[in-house]
Amino acid sequence: MPQLIIISAMSEDRVIGTGDGLPWDIPDEYQHFLDSIDGQTVLYGRRSHEIFSGEMKAAHVVVLSRSTTEIEGAIVCDDFDEGLEVARSFGKTVFSCGGASVYEQSIPHADRMLLSTIKGKFEGETYFPEFDKSEWEVAKQVDHGKWIFTDWRRRLDR
Repeated sequence: MPQLIIISAMSEDRVIGTGDGLPWDIPDEYQHFLDSIDGQTVLYGRRSHEIFSGEMKAAHVVVLSRSTTEIEGAIVCDDFDEGLEVARSFGKTVFSCGGASVYEQSIPHADRMLLSTIKGKFEGETYFPEFDKSEWEVAKQVDHGKWIFTDWRRRLDR
């Protein structure tokens, strides 16, 4: 079964979004995100799709929405379980790309989390959900100056 990987950038106080996008502009972190999902399958909510889809080069796009049934270039599912099943059916790694509700639903199913912590505090309305760190271990962490990349792997002994 293809891996489910959560990928997100958040501030030190867990902010992931404000209004129509990100509350920061860090091109190398955003390029890291785009490079990670390139050629894979992405699963995300309708609002995140509206904000970020123009620059993504994913092989397959699954959008979760209860209000829209058709989106050009994407498969629309109205619940998380169906969306994850459809996303995995392509046989590629599935990246959960937000927003907050999609992340929250993804955490129990995820194998990894690729989380970028943007240094500083930012205003925003959307937050990355809390998760039980005892179920995860840090496989890799790299400080990139303005942001820290952490590759979390689900503990196998949980």
